[in-house]
Amino acid sequence: EELMDEIMSDLARLDDAIDKSGRGVWVQASTLGSLEALLEFLRVSKIPVSGINIGPVHKKDVTRASAMLERAKEYAVMLCFDVKVDKDAEEMAKELGIKVFKADIIYHLFDAFTAHNAEIVEQKRREQAELAVFPCILKIISKDHVFNKRSPLLLGVDILDGHVRPGTPICVIRMNHETKVREVVTLGKISTIKVNDKPVNIVRKANAGAGFTIRIENTVADHDKTYGRHFDENDLLYSRITRRSIDVLKETFRADLTKEEWRLVAKLKSTLGVE
Repeated sequence: EELMDEIMSDLARLDDAIDKSGRGVWVQASTLGSLEALLEFLRVSKIPVSGINIGPVHKKDVTRASAMLERAKEYAVMLCFDVKVDKDAEEMAKELGIKVFKADIIYHLFDAFTAHNAEIVEQKRREQAELAVFPCILKIISKDHVFNKRSPLLLGVDILDGHVRPGTPICVIRMNHETKVREVVTLGKISTIKVNDKPVNIVRKANAGAGFTIRIENTVADHDKTYGRHFDENDLLYSRITRRSIDVLKETFRADLTKEEWRLVAKLKSTLGVE
């Protein structure tokens, strides 16, 4: 009992290592010294910690670590340093979907977690790719660059701001002459982008002035939009961002946007009336 009290006292002393957000990996080590060494390494490496313990890993530790399955799946991980993992605990972790990494060298744990985290992030990017709408403003070069006037629209455009990729939903803002209210009119999604007749996956503001062709196909939810009736060469073309698409960019694609592009997101949010 005295030994248990001493262990609990030692753990309480390390409470500052636990991330206040409640998100992070579970950390367990064989001794107080081993735990302190691992926590310091994780602190320097900017890996948050949600819980700690000393001694062999049991099912109750797995249960505590499983909280991350709901809060932050990428942190549903147990880093076990120089410590035995009970067989039942390991089987329970496998059933729940919690990754258990064991090593006698701190760097090996770090490498295992880093590789796992990169895999989780990439999987999340793949899953949310269709929900991500990157900010852009395009301009039709001239009426002579409207090569197909109805869906699929084929337009010669230039980029004024941001960057554009296939899959981007495109809209214009027009005045409803009956209601006298500005309306956002969705033209459809960009299916292909071509520069000099060659397909490309991205065009950035740095390419402004070069000109390129976009093919816009209407989505199932939209009726066909035609040049002359729903838009003309004087209308700017905006990426149709939404509250959900902005959240996806923040959560998963934050590093893909420059500071200037994040300012454009804010501008489009205001222009398109996104709450």
